[in-house]
Amino acid sequence: MKKCLFLSVFLVICFYAADWAFCAEEGLGSQKEAGLGAEETAGQTVSKSALAATRVDSKLNETVLHKSVLDYSLPADISAVAKKCAAGEIDECYFSFKTFENSPDKNTASAANLELAVMSLQRGLVKQAVKYIEQACALNPDDPFAELTRGWILLSAGKYKKARKSFQDLLYLTADFEYVSSAKLGMALAWYLEGEKEKSATELQYLYTSNPYTISFVSYMLGRIASEMKSSRQLAPVFLQQSLTHDARNYAAVELFAQLSEKEKNDLRTFQYYATLYSMDPDNKELAKKIDKYAQKLGDKSIDYLFYLRLEQPIVHEMVSTPSEKVKMALYANREQIPQALQSFSIMPSGTIRVEDKKLGEVLRSASYIQKTIAFNPETGGVDFMNDKGHVEFSAKRPFTIQTENPIKTLLIREASAKNIFAADLSDKELKGTLVVIPTSEGIKLINEVYAEDLIPALLATQVQDITHDAALTALAVVFRSALLQEVAEQGEKPYHITDNDDRFKFKGINLIFKKLLDASKESGKIRLTEAQAGAYADCGVLTADALENTSDKPGYMFSPANVSKYILSNPPADLYSRPQDPTQWAGVKWMYWYNAKEIENRIAYQQNIGKLRVLTPTSFTPNGRILSMRFEGSKGSYEAKTPQEVAFILSAGTMRSNLFDIVPFYKGKNIKSVLVRGYDTGWGYGLCLQGADGLAKQGADYMAIIKYYFPEARILDTTTGTIK
Repeated sequence: MKKCLFLSVFLVICFYAADWAFCAEEGLGSQKEAGLGAEETAGQTVSKSALAATRVDSKLNETVLHKSVLDYSLPADISAVAKKCAAGEIDECYFSFKTFENSPDKNTASAANLELAVMSLQRGLVKQAVKYIEQACALNPDDPFAELTRGWILLSAGKYKKARKSFQDLLYLTADFEYVSSAKLGMALAWYLEGEKEKSATELQYLYTSNPYTISFVSYMLGRIASEMKSSRQLAPVFLQQSLTHDARNYAAVELFAQLSEKEKNDLRTFQYYATLYSMDPDNKELAKKIDKYAQKLGDKSIDYLFYLRLEQPIVHEMVSTPSEKVKMALYANREQIPQALQSFSIMPSGTIRVEDKKLGEVLRSASYIQKTIAFNPETGGVDFMNDKGHVEFSAKRPFTIQTENPIKTLLIREASAKNIFAADLSDKELKGTLVVIPTSEGIKLINEVYAEDLIPALLATQVQDITHDAALTALAVVFRSALLQEVAEQGEKPYHITDNDDRFKFKGINLIFKKLLDASKESGKIRLTEAQAGAYADCGVLTADALENTSDKPGYMFSPANVSKYILSNPPADLYSRPQDPTQWAGVKWMYWYNAKEIENRIAYQQNIGKLRVLTPTSFTPNGRILSMRFEGSKGSYEAKTPQEVAFILSAGTMRSNLFDIVPFYKGKNIKSVLVRGYDTGWGYGLCLQGADGLAKQGADYMAIIKYYFPEARILDTTTGTIK
């Protein structure tokens, strides 16, 4: 029975993914290796046509995905409290709702109890949460959202049988897609947490074939279940690959891939996946031990097996240089934006280079396409400039510069190495401008001094993804230029203005640019944003952090703790400006992740040991419910993460897509064992939504209209006339 179930689920997923070659090789081949003979597989074959008849053909504009109209309205008294909650303290919000829990008006009392149930769960008051949600359902038994919330709260409390009943009862109250989908997911997790893995897989199969927004999470869960069942373990990598195909930021899927590779004794793949995890969480001692172990097995060249870009020679060769403001960009920065001290690196120019010392002047000249190596010398504390034979041509303890004699030529940095090869992305980078080499007591730090106009196309290249409309690219270039020049002005004479790993600016080399980016950058120079938060992020749902709506179908959303969960439950409407055309990118709009509480505890312990995790409480929000800070309470104390970035790191090693999310903690006794995080869009929700800009451009908006849409309060400088609009 187990083999039949998983083969059926596996075949459905292969068909849905339209990747039969991969599935046949990775999945059915694995079944054969696991001992499934022809006699056992005969009769289990499912044809494409049979699957097509049972599979829901989920497309972004299909009615079934968008037919629900969720009601965000609140009774007047509750609405007044919710407004205070959006701007006030969490405790004040909680006790304000309590004043209405026994209101004579049933609608008010039901709404108050619903809010109290959601907030009680956030405060770790699980028994109270159950009490409040029972009261809310008793007062308003026809409210499907209250019934659905009851199911999730009971599931969180470990009352799996009661949770399943609540999810089943929900199906008698509504046929709305979002509610049914959420109830089915809740039932799947209830079965899984109770140990009924086959029943869980059956529910998950339905979700995979009906709701594209859950594909990555559902695939991960199927992979997790398969990995825990001996008869189906060989299928786990197929499911996990599907999960990462739809959402590469699924930390749990990468982690499980690493663990399975280790069990299979695949040293190379184990090293690569653990290295991916370690690069996001470099203080994790357990990951460090894994990396050391497998690096030793792979030998001195283990860095060559990492996912770093390697180039043999410059690709661009020549690029016209446009004199403009100089930007000082530190290279090879870590997650905290600290440039790493390199132990060595090589350079290969596409034209003749000059090496200059501030005091000595020009000390060396080298021809194009000749590789040189610059290495830190721990004995002298300086750096040695060597030729391809290893002979030292120049040594220095002071900063010196390397630049091409012809400004249209480029400089390729190759084979960068550091003591910790995971602290930064050590990929090769092709540069314009001047490379400043700074010897330090720990190694070599690098700064690229480059014209802003030469840098902007390369910064665009790391963000564009599948954006193709010229107006959207130009709008993004306006945002990048404005933000970059503002940063240069603010940082002034500091050693560097930005890093290559900045949250807003990622630089991977000018070799990534193409003509459309150059054209967009040139066109965008006509205007500049002033007095605006000139940020950008990839994907957005209906609501941005600055209260814009990426749809003409206004949802009527108003903030309350329960309404945040209701909004996250909803699928975006069919006319969402930012709807991705590629279904593998839908996770950018709406996503779901599973995190292990033990790992959350470990990351908090970098700052403070709080013991076993017991409570996760949001402590401050934006006006529409994005989480700005969070308190983590444990058996030995509590710790508050005070920025969205720190919250994301603690929960997910920084992989979580945005700060618009809610959490369902899964308890075992007093302690949280794991958490389900459900969220919307990417980034922090301010500035230009890139997919939204592309959607507006598709409708005919020019780049100026896009800028005005996403920055309605901005003052726009016309750089040609000097006037402000």
